[in-house]
Amino acid sequence: MNKQGIYVTIINSFIGIVASVLLKDNAVVTMILGALVAVTVIFIEREWLNEHIFRGRRSNALTAYVFLIALFLAGLFIASEPMRKTSAIIASTNAFFNDVKSGDHRGAYAYISKASQQSYPLADFIGDHTSERVKIKDFTIDQVTFNKFDNKKALAVVSSPFRLYGHETLNLELVKEDAAWRVVFSRKMVITEKPLISPKAKKSGGAITNLFNALF
Repeated sequence: MNKQGIYVTIINSFIGIVASVLLKDNAVVTMILGALVAVTVIFIEREWLNEHIFRGRRSNALTAYVFLIALFLAGLFIASEPMRKTSAIIASTNAFFNDVKSGDHRGAYAYISKASQQSYPLADFIGDHTSERVKIKDFTIDQVTFNKFDNKKALAVVSSPFRLYGHETLNLELVKEDAAWRVVFSRKMVITEKPLISPKAKKSGGAITNLFNALF
């Protein structure tokens, strides 16, 4: 492939990058594609760059390349922040439900927030899960969304064909505490109110009167 063909490929890649940005695609993929394009251009024009930009000085070339690498790594770190946060939330949510699933209620309790622990003691947490016979089977984390006004709050949408605390789809709130994401949990999520069955009103009258009323 000649130089012209290579540049046509680069232009097509650049168009793909622009389209990716406009369509709000993964920023990390966009950055990596951009870096590959930049590296390709530098490799093709390395002799021209060395002669006209770096003036034949290796120190200048080394400084420029180190700066570009540092710039790329910094941009990649910033762009991958949402992915890292999402992974941490998924990990905490999985750990919480897996501990409940295995019966390790003490371990699950460690994943709920401090505010939740203050209002819901460990003994009550364990006792309620035991008395209510809470069973967690298969579950899937369908989506993770972040609070637009508070970057320390998020919502994990968890679903299961076997129900999670009485729900087929559970919106589980999480908060960031001490660089870790923890589940917001309350006692009402475990204790479900059972409908009261009112006793049948005792009918007045004798046996013959009651039989007559029942028939007519």
